[in-house]
Parts: sequence; structure tokens; C-alpha cells
Amino acid sequence: MSALLKTQNLTMRFRGLVAVSNFNLALSKNELVGLIGPNGAGKTTVFNMLTGVYCPSNGDIELDGESLNELKPHDITARGIARTFQNIRLFKDLSVLDNVKLGHHIHMTYGLWATTVQSAHFYEEEEKIEQDSLKLLQIFNLEKMAHFQAKNLPYGAQRHLEILRALATKPKILLLDEPAAGLNHTETESLMETIQHIREKFDLTILLIEHDMKLVMGICERILVLDHGETIAQGTPKEIQQNPVVIKAYLGES
Repeated sequence: MSALLKTQNLTMRFRGLVAVSNFNLALSKNELVGLIGPNGAGKTTVFNMLTGVYCPSNGDIELDGESLNELKPHDITARGIARTFQNIRLFKDLSVLDNVKLGHHIHMTYGLWATTVQSAHFYEEEEKIEQDSLKLLQIFNLEKMAHFQAKNLPYGAQRHLEILRALATKPKILLLDEPAAGLNHTETESLMETIQHIREKFDLTILLIEHDMKLVMGICERILVLDHGETIAQGTPKEIQQNPVVIKAYLGES
């Protein structure tokens, strides 16, 4: 099966400091893959390169055979890669519903003129966006909070909302950066089920960064391990758990 997303020798340098070195990844359609490693290993830097926040110092990124290296973040999102962030980034003074609607607008077909005159096409598309957004809110049972300001949601619900906003962009690939951070045991168990559910419901490929090993080992089909910017291992959860290099570098940390 050909790779949906492929990186080759992806490298990121910051004034001589190599944050990520020769990172190679091939994601197939509908895979669920984990990216783990100690703090500072380069995991979020990988996400930043994949989404256009950073332009790689070296190497190539391809989505469906098309190079993403020179594209801006919004262009990459439009082509099918969406992400969440380690530190939640919501429009906190906007409503829960409006946060999700903003994700849909990257695919809107009406232009400035239709917006200015508020044409029939404008109203039709806005109505569809609202209805689609309300359906997404049902995934995390947030529809009753649709008109709350995002900042008034509990922490866990804010994390869920960020995932829903990413889903609203209609991605092929969803990048989740520590989705379980700050969640309790029960919330994490529920999140594991939801990640698997949205993968199947939306036919997604998912790459996630996570420190909660129960979540990673419980849902990921394969795992890559970074340490000091280099890939030190990759394999199934069982292979990673038994890898002595990984145990020494990461899993064996106290």
C-alpha cells in the first residue's frame, strides 16, 4: 500500500542545534501511529514541520505524492492535514459552536461579494456549516454547550473542542499533540475510545504524540520513538515495550 504521508530525511536545525535529524515516516490510510520520546526529543518539532509552521532545513514531506515543503500552514490544512496543540489554542472569547465553525470555513465556496450582500448562497452555506458543526459537537456531548464561551468550558472539554475544530477542516490526517494532557483516568479511557471512533467514522489517519503510555500502547498500531532528535526505535507496541534501547532512554525513566 502506498503511503498517504511520507517524509524522507526530515531535518530541522536552529542555529546549529539539530532538533530533528533524518526523520523518516510513512503513514498509510487509516493508520493510528504513536510518536513518543522524552521531553525535548523533537516530537512537536516534527508536527511543526508537517504542518508548515517550520520549513525543514533538509528533507522532504509528501502528501498523496505532492510536496508540502514550501506550503504555508493554511495551504497544508486545506490539503488535508489538521492538528491540535500541546497548549490548547482556542478562540476563547468565541462560542463553542463558532470555534468549530471556523474550522469549516477553510472549505467555504462563497466569496467576499456573497458575504457583503449576504446572498442566498451565503446563507445556505452558513446554515450547512452550522448544522455540520452541531453534529461534530455531539461526538463529545458538547452540543448543549454550543453557545457557551470556549473559555468557560472545563479543561477536558476545551481539549475535546480543539479536536473537533481540527475535524471540521475535513482532514485526511489528524495530528494530536498530547491529547490526554491534564485528563484524569476516566477521561483518558473515554478519549481512547473516542480517538478510535473518529478514526473509523471519518476514515482518518492519526499520528499522535503522547506521554500516557497506557493510551499509546492501548490504541496505536505502531510506534516511533525519538530521542535527542533521532529515531531510536519503531515497531508494534509490544516490540517497543521490550526494546532495551527504548527502556533505557524513555520507558525506564522514573
